[in-house]
Amino acid sequence: MKKIRLILLVLFMLITSIYSWADTKADTIKETELEIKETFDIIEGKGIRRIISRDKFTVHDCKIIDLATNCAKECSATLEKAIDEGIKSEEEIFSTLYFPVTPVTSPPTYTTFYDDYTDEAITPIEDKYLTMDSKIIFVVLVDRNGYLPSHNTIFSQPRTGDVKKDLKINRTKRIFNDITGFSAAKNKAPVLLQLYKRDTGELIADLSVPVYVKGKHWGALRIGFIREDSE
Repeated sequence: MKKIRLILLVLFMLITSIYSWADTKADTIKETELEIKETFDIIEGKGIRRIISRDKFTVHDCKIIDLATNCAKECSATLEKAIDEGIKSEEEIFSTLYFPVTPVTSPPTYTTFYDDYTDEAITPIEDKYLTMDSKIIFVVLVDRNGYLPSHNTIFSQPRTGDVKKDLKINRTKRIFNDITGFSAAKNKAPVLLQLYKRDTGELIADLSVPVYVKGKHWGALRIGFIREDSE
């Protein structure tokens, strides 16, 4: 009987130790997850990047979504028109060959097989939507790698040689592959709303919708705007 009790006691102590170890491990995991979350919140607090969930969309956000969706449709139709009318081939429209502009610029800029067409056909569409809301900062079409072939006219001004000034007035034909730009370009969900700190210093909202050409994902339509919660 004593041996049985001793065995039961040892088993009880062993089981208790296992549960104690498991609880400690679980607490450690929770603490680690909390630290990660707190770190992420700190990053968000600095305005580097934050994704806004759909349940947090405002009435104004929904207006921007409608504008982005309509603009995306116009841009898609315009790219398909180039293919249908033989202005550009489908291979050219979908090409991801980027040829550095010379002399080399800072940041680097690129031309493609189709940006001469988008300069003429896409920029007017972007400029039209730019005027539809006073809070909008930019309206741009980017390919799936973040390449922006044709910016708004206001951001396609001749370079001055002053890097800081040029960063604000000439933003066309760049590849925006920062986490915000790359996420927008790759996103295939109906809507993606992000808050981020632009390379010119402003904290703004970036709303993007995917753009499809001939049934294939081409890139995204991005609208940058001032959002009350981002100020």
